[in-house]
Amino acid sequence: MTTYIEYELDENTTILVEAPEDASGGVVKASRGSGEPVQSKLNFKQAFANVKGSIKAVMAEFDDLHVEEAEIKFGLKTVGEAGFFAVGKVGGEMNYEVTLKWKKEKGAEK
Repeated sequence: MTTYIEYELDENTTILVEAPEDASGGVVKASRGSGEPVQSKLNFKQAFANVKGSIKAVMAEFDDLHVEEAEIKFGLKTVGEAGFFAVGKVGGEMNYEVTLKWKKEKGAEK
């Protein structure tokens, strides 16, 4: 049976995200025998907070390489009962595929 984790977007809106069939890395899978969604312990914005920090760090590393243009593609998937998001491999099981592209403006220096 598929398990879903329910995230609060704001006071009046929630979304459901499909959880993986099996969790790994010591994270326990969210599960309810009734098939009802499991309420995330975090709201949607909180679940993405750690991912956002990781993305900023990667972008800073590319900036240090002084490249004119860069593209990064990765997957995000829901893990565990708490509803955390983890960066997953592209092409693997994921809830979101994210592509980040940026180009330095001519004359822009840090």
